Amino acid sequence: MVLTVPYYTLLYDVVVFLAILYIWVFFLKRWDRYVAELKPFIRNATIFLGFGVVGRLLDIIADFVIFPHADVVLAFFYGVSIIGVIYTMVHYVLIFERYYLPPSARTGSGGGRKPTGSYVLFTDRDGVGKIVDLLRSSGGPSLVFTRSPDRYRGNGDNVVSVWITQATDKGVSPTKLHVLQERAIGFMRENPGGVVVLDDIDYLLMYNEFPILFRFLVAVKDYAAINGSTFVVAVSRKSIGDKEHALLLNEFKPL
Repeated sequence: MVLTVPYYTLLYDVVVFLAILYIWVFFLKRWDRYVAELKPFIRNATIFLGFGVVGRLLDIIADFVIFPHADVVLAFFYGVSIIGVIYTMVHYVLIFERYYLPPSARTGSGGGRKPTGSYVLFTDRDGVGKIVDLLRSSGGPSLVFTRSPDRYRGNGDNVVSVWITQATDKGVSPTKLHVLQERAIGFMRENPGGVVVLDDIDYLLMYNEFPILFRFLVAVKDYAAINGSTFVVAVSRKSIGDKEHALLLNEFKPL
């Protein structure tokens, strides 16, 4: 093979090829590393950068060998790579906006609505009444995990109750915190700015150690912040110790 272009052209082609190859390998190593929401971004970036790698490699080969329709072939690989990367970046921005930026335009709707955030409500004094008032004033979609689903009926079609019960065919078992977490997160994603209430963690404490339950509460709280939602945890002050009380107040604002 004989070099058919100046040395600086070959050097430029090799440097650009190595740069794109490095980025491609970087994304390829992360093919299965991230959560489901980010996997399409990683995989699309890997695929479309791969077209760029092939295009640059053919460009280097073309520095030594003249092959037919080289311009068309290179235009195809570069075109697919550029359009694909643009699509991937736009798709990533949309994912970022959907999952990581609270939709502020939706959080202020509804007269008298409680500011978004996560709260703890100590239910020793009319806790249920405060929860009902919150659901009525929010005016938006609400999800309540409760031992007594009947108490929230009549508050509108926007309020959905999930029964926490050992009769698992009719509700969710108190031992399945991962199911409660999936339901809460799914509701927040489908209803950004909505309200999620866990109205009786005293019952959950009968089946789960507090550290495990606290990690579950903090995880839901973080998703509430991501989606601009309101998360309310209700507990009797008498059912928890001073340490647990301090931990709750450290993560949740008193309501």
